[in-house]
Amino acid sequence: MKLIVNADDFGFSKAVNYGIIEAYKTGVVRSTTIMAGMPAFDHAVELLKENQGLGCGVHLTLSAYKPVLKTHKTIVDEEGNFYRKLLTEQDLNKIDLNEVFEEFCAQIEKVKSRGINITHLDSHHHVHTFEILKPVIEKILKKYNLPIRGGLGYELDYNKVVAFEGAFYDEAISVKSFEKIIEKNYELVEVMSHPAYVDLFLLKNSSYNLKRLEELEVLTSQELKNLLKENNIELINYRDI
Repeated sequence: MKLIVNADDFGFSKAVNYGIIEAYKTGVVRSTTIMAGMPAFDHAVELLKENQGLGCGVHLTLSAYKPVLKTHKTIVDEEGNFYRKLLTEQDLNKIDLNEVFEEFCAQIEKVKSRGINITHLDSHHHVHTFEILKPVIEKILKKYNLPIRGGLGYELDYNKVVAFEGAFYDEAISVKSFEKIIEKNYELVEVMSHPAYVDLFLLKNSSYNLKRLEELEVLTSQELKNLLKENNIELINYRDI
């Protein structure tokens, strides 16, 4: 079984960045996804240069902080910030899909411009899985031809959708969650994670904050490393598929 443990939210804050790098250096994380519009983006880019074995994709963002482009009218509030959360299709139904496509392209191009060899795509708050955004995602994949995280709420005629497990989260932060995933006997699967240290920006801008420390502890634990070794699990990133 090949396992990709992806750390979401690279670039969110410096504390998040340092936690992800720790989970890579001393733990089981081999993949991350970067947020092009977040304040610690440049810091994350510098860390990637020092840790080139860490595969990096783009964490397409529509519901945190600011967009890369400043011309939007339907996907931002009066202060030019993304709406904090877009959790339902009803929320998304009032936005211009062309703006979403242009913004996602701008995020990808910004990451590319920093010399990052993009490995794959996923999204913040799983917005790419919402059916209303299917036309946008189809255009993005046609343009960039990158692997994408699964868990989609719609059918997609695309052979680079990777099986996805979101079980390692919140109250299910434990080695036991990985045991359950292993029991499903995937050939290839990605597990989402959010390891981080904590700073004021994270505390003020994400309700999922202190739990990230628990994730970091499990992801760097010898218990988890032993479990994966005993079950012949091969840790990879999206470059390896």
